[in-house]
Amino acid sequence: MEIIIAQKAGFCEGVKRAIEIAQKAASEHPEGVHTLGELIHNRHEVARLAEKGVHLSESLASVPGGAVVFPSHGISPALRAQAQARGLQIYDATCPKVKRAQRLAASLTSAGYQVVIIGDPAHAEVRGIVAHTDGRAVVVSNRAEAEALPPAEKVAVLSQTTHRAEDVNDITAVIRQKARQLRVEKTMCDWTSDAQRYARELAAQVDMMVVIGGRNSANTRNLASVVHDSGKPAYHIEDADELRPEWFLGVRRVGVTAGASTPEWITEEVVRRMQSFDGTTEEEKYTGGDTSEPSVPAGATEPAAAEPEEEHMTEDMIGLRPGQLVTGRVVAKTDDGLLVDVGYKTEGLVRPHDIYPAGVPTAGREVEVGDEIDVVVLRIDDKDEGRPLLSRRRAEEDKAWSRLEEALQNGEVITARVTETTKGGLIVDAGVRAFMPASQVGLEFIRDLSPYVGTEVRARVLEVDRKARKAILSEKAVLEEERQKAREKIWNTIQEGDVLPGKVKRLTDFGAFVDIGGVDGLLHVSELSWTRVRHPSEVLHEGDTINVKVLKVDRERQRISLGLKQLLPDPWTQAASKYHEGDIVEGKVVRLTGFGAFVELEEGLDGLVHISQLAPHRVAHPEEVVSVGQVVPVKILSINPEQKRISLSIREAEHEKNRHEAAEVTSQQKSEGVTLGDMVGDVLDRLQARDEDKSGQD
Repeated sequence: MEIIIAQKAGFCEGVKRAIEIAQKAASEHPEGVHTLGELIHNRHEVARLAEKGVHLSESLASVPGGAVVFPSHGISPALRAQAQARGLQIYDATCPKVKRAQRLAASLTSAGYQVVIIGDPAHAEVRGIVAHTDGRAVVVSNRAEAEALPPAEKVAVLSQTTHRAEDVNDITAVIRQKARQLRVEKTMCDWTSDAQRYARELAAQVDMMVVIGGRNSANTRNLASVVHDSGKPAYHIEDADELRPEWFLGVRRVGVTAGASTPEWITEEVVRRMQSFDGTTEEEKYTGGDTSEPSVPAGATEPAAAEPEEEHMTEDMIGLRPGQLVTGRVVAKTDDGLLVDVGYKTEGLVRPHDIYPAGVPTAGREVEVGDEIDVVVLRIDDKDEGRPLLSRRRAEEDKAWSRLEEALQNGEVITARVTETTKGGLIVDAGVRAFMPASQVGLEFIRDLSPYVGTEVRARVLEVDRKARKAILSEKAVLEEERQKAREKIWNTIQEGDVLPGKVKRLTDFGAFVDIGGVDGLLHVSELSWTRVRHPSEVLHEGDTINVKVLKVDRERQRISLGLKQLLPDPWTQAASKYHEGDIVEGKVVRLTGFGAFVELEEGLDGLVHISQLAPHRVAHPEEVVSVGQVVPVKILSINPEQKRISLSIREAEHEKNRHEAAEVTSQQKSEGVTLGDMVGDVLDRLQARDEDKSGQD
């Protein structure tokens, strides 16, 4: 059976944008955010987002506080004002096309037009657009309602962005007869128009259509309506569980389309499920469609050859019947397949397509001559010397399905190898082809799943349906259990003073949250370094692995305070032996305040130059004398390592320098027998005059 997916199906740009905004809001608010109504009309995606911290609130009153996300279909101005009045942080995920319709409705109403909206009056998008006209817009959903409109001088027509194009054109033609002056604004979404057109074209090429999407999604309902109008059998489903095998009996080509709110992983699951509904009987599946035996009548619910016919039974065949599981030894490999000795009068044949499970890689698992294998008896081929036709594939798959069912029942963790990625998650080899949705991979949303290919994952079995050949696995369930155990261990053993490895999960203005084994601790910005840090990003990056020291544990409030600088050398411990009162050293100006300048002597060690110690004259503000980044000489006036304080003076350093220079001049004068005037002329006179002048100004 051929499955064709419409050229445009699934998330539109507006929905993608809304989900990205909601996930961003959740990442910035670990306590969770709330959407005002469903973010998009798809219960599966709403449930997935809830796992990420995006919760559903039916009204603004039920939003507890913090942040609120406006849904893709928009809200009324009144609700926006109420959210602002409550001080909620707003994340507006309204579709840009819906916003345009809202703005047009408001401006046209102000311009004196009677706004008519073509759409569903109960839909949230339409209600929001009407609210932007102060309730003055009129909503019509069909031709009859349009014909009932009274004549008007100026009319402006808008449409719900997801409405059917044919209905919009038909209703607009009726309204045209009612208005003396008509203005038609195209507010229907291009994605919707294209999706409907592609679905209509696809329906003409296939035997039946499947439309995937929420039943509360106007976009999907209209898409389904377009498909139904094609005259082809069509089914509107929300997910793969609603598929029925009998729909596909005798069907050769199936078309698939999906509404704008349908995630790709749901479409992928539907397609995978349909691939198992090939319109054939069980025997045809096991024999690979071998036409040497009569085919099963179309629509039959049981295999026509489920039991061997009576005339084929002989004494030699007793104990070897279709459906029986037997063990045999491979005696030869031929172009026709494997010859297997199962203790029968002739070797059984395993055809090539029945050697390996479908959809499971064979590399490293090749069957060789001499191997002992389990096989299922399909039938006895009396046209080939009564040779049994066998299936190793069915035997291996039956064993794999049994293992999965047992793991599901007992809650066991299984190991499976990832073989490929799909749009909705991972395909894994669990003995049979199994699916792991993207929402069940890892502990947090992973955008690129390709690194998983070729790796082994431990997973729990969430769902097994052998008949539908469906197995859903979850790595997330295993990781969450392990994280919970790690959390319990941490809380039972952690003590203040412990040094633990951790991973930086998130940076904020006030610090970094570090995962120390299943529990997040706060590394405050003041505990990052002995130097002043303005933002944690100056020191750390998300994903960094670091060692941290536990500063405080609050088990009652489930909070842990961490430190990083405590594991680094403290410059103050060496300050007393390295620096002394009266020393003149150089330092860099790192900060200016109204009362002075802070000068860094070395990393993590800075002192204060009080404004009175900046210069020999009066200074109104430190920036008159120094600037940040400038290297200056300073004299240490006092040092107190216990209180981590150093008092410095630029003025005294300059005086010391001048006295030192004067002493050198005097020493040179005595040794060479020359006068001071001969050496420096009137330099000292000028220095004295300058000091007297400054003193006068003070």
